[in-house]
Amino acid sequence: MRLLPLTQRFPNLSCVNSAGMTVQPASPVVAPIERRGSDRRKPSTPLVRLLTRLALMALGWGAAVALIAFSRLVGDDRAIDGRMATILAIFFSGGVIGAVTAFPTAVILVIRRPQKSARFAAMVVSLTLGTVGFTGFLFYLHFNRYYAAWHAEPFTHDWLWQTLFTGAQAVYIFAVTGLPLLFPAGIPLLFVAGLMFSRTDGRRGWRPQDGRLPRKDRRGDGKAPRRQL
Repeated sequence: MRLLPLTQRFPNLSCVNSAGMTVQPASPVVAPIERRGSDRRKPSTPLVRLLTRLALMALGWGAAVALIAFSRLVGDDRAIDGRMATILAIFFSGGVIGAVTAFPTAVILVIRRPQKSARFAAMVVSLTLGTVGFTGFLFYLHFNRYYAAWHAEPFTHDWLWQTLFTGAQAVYIFAVTGLPLLFPAGIPLLFVAGLMFSRTDGRRGWRPQDGRLPRKDRRGDGKAPRRQL
């Protein structure tokens, strides 16, 4: 059995050295506890926050568009079957893609016009065109896929005319039967989205990433300040 020194067995014990001086043993040094990797959370960058908000906005807008279409279909006594699921999937996908493209489009449009009214109008117009355009395009792809079995060989003269007429028919059917599912119930949602976009950018103060100032700076004369060498 190994015996430990007195200073280790009794940490509070004082000792006297050869010079007659009392020596108090040093207190043990406690090493700092290292944090685990999961505790080291890096702050999210502005790009990550922007992409997260864009994804949430797109998913929320797509769900709202699909919900409006579902309510209209149920109100018209449509059966809840696979055909309705396909229609709702088209509207949901069109709303998501339309929202993803509408946000950067609205941001680009308001670079020169940072007023709230301009931001509101830019988001409403971009979101309307994006949602209707991409939903109609997805409807055309589904419609053309159904009639492709009766088309001629691809990239021939007959195939070209058949594709054009099929596309025109798909646009007409979507305008007559698809758009009424979104309007007028979708108009208040467009106004809400435009209002949120205008208020958010208004609180933060729009500044382009390249460092350029808007038209009117703090001096109010509409001229950008000169750079001092």
